[in-house]
Amino acid sequence: MTAFLIRGTVLFEADDLIAELGGDPRTLLRSHHVDPAATRDFERFIHYEDAAAVIGDAARQLQCPDFGMRLARRQSIGILGPVGVILRNAETVGDAIDSVCGFLHNIVLADAAELIRMPQAAVYSYDTLLRNEYDRHQMVEKSMAVAMNAFRVMLGADFVPLKVTFQHRRMASLRCYREVFGRVPEFDAEINAVHLPLYALDRPIQDRDPAALALAENYLTRIRPDLAFAEHVREVTRRLLIIDHASLVELSKAVSLHPRVVQRRLAQEGTTFERVLDDVRRALAWELSATGAPVATVARALGYSEQSSYTRACRRWFGESPRQLRTRLRTPQPDPSDGPGEQELGGEELVLGPGEQETH
Repeated sequence: MTAFLIRGTVLFEADDLIAELGGDPRTLLRSHHVDPAATRDFERFIHYEDAAAVIGDAARQLQCPDFGMRLARRQSIGILGPVGVILRNAETVGDAIDSVCGFLHNIVLADAAELIRMPQAAVYSYDTLLRNEYDRHQMVEKSMAVAMNAFRVMLGADFVPLKVTFQHRRMASLRCYREVFGRVPEFDAEINAVHLPLYALDRPIQDRDPAALALAENYLTRIRPDLAFAEHVREVTRRLLIIDHASLVELSKAVSLHPRVVQRRLAQEGTTFERVLDDVRRALAWELSATGAPVATVARALGYSEQSSYTRACRRWFGESPRQLRTRLRTPQPDPSDGPGEQELGGEELVLGPGEQETH
């Protein structure tokens, strides 16, 4: 998995909670390469997967299946830094949630959130990119509980959502969930979501500071993720292509995100899954053709059920048939040290790699 980073305050108060439950916080944190001091320093970063492992291990070792939610209840939205500033200073609740959803990927590359306005309700959904299933479920429950903290800051301490859903099975007692969300969630659902009444989005945020909002938005706009999500998708797609499972559905399963979230993240980076898949196929076609592999073998490796589909794609990519491409790549090229006097440059065709463009 790609080593995503997150601010250490994602584990704020984790040491105290671990100790209260009878654990050794320093040992547990350091076993996952987390400096205990980093959990109370907004300027320190830790690996996202390590943070999730701390929460997951604490839940298992201390027999506390609601550890993620308990930790969230001890944390204020102050741990969110500039995101917390937006929540307190946007014009309306809907504006605040929209902004957070838009900026979340900038500060936590592994996370994605979305606010969808339906005819009867507004649906806030959340997902995260983690391979360890149990750790992921703990992190999802923690993040959804943090979202509830934010909703109650904006809508009042007595706010109860219309519905709460989780993709995973129930891990803790129903009482634990009711204490956090005000109602019992639905499990084994399509998405992790909190359903809010539509009128709640229009509620103005009291005592807001427009100047603070502008500063927070300016700060978040300048942050760039440490690694493009599209590059991660490209890497996973290539592996899936090898086992003939390169589809949006299979890719989404591999990265533990809903297909709609995958497409939205790719769109934010100016691409689509279909374009990434096409680029991966193009690069692989070049590599395999250079080895002299039979055309039929290359077509199958690229996931084409019909050789004619590969032929059309090859002409689109390289302007020649698969056999012509293979012949060209297998033909010895002139030594670059040969000067124009030894090799007629004008009579040679320029050979471009799969990631190059001819300049004029």
